[in-house]
Amino acid sequence: MLLDQIKAIIDEHFIYEGELTEETKLVDDLGADSFDIPVLINVFEDTFKIKIETEDVLNLKTIGDLIKLIQDKI
Repeated sequence: MLLDQIKAIIDEHFIYEGELTEETKLVDDLGADSFDIPVLINVFEDTFKIKIETEDVLNLKTIGDLIKLIQDKI
């Protein structure tokens, strides 16, 4: 399942005490910053063999947004 794969990747890069859900906010809940986001994007691109455009990244707010983006690309 895509959510489980994304959770596993996020777990490798962030320490998060709560449960990761589609509503989890990348910046507010995970504390992702301008250095973390490009790293995550590269990992997702490599893992799912997709290309994520800069304008797509600007619209990513939650894990749900990320799931939808990846689903649209694969």
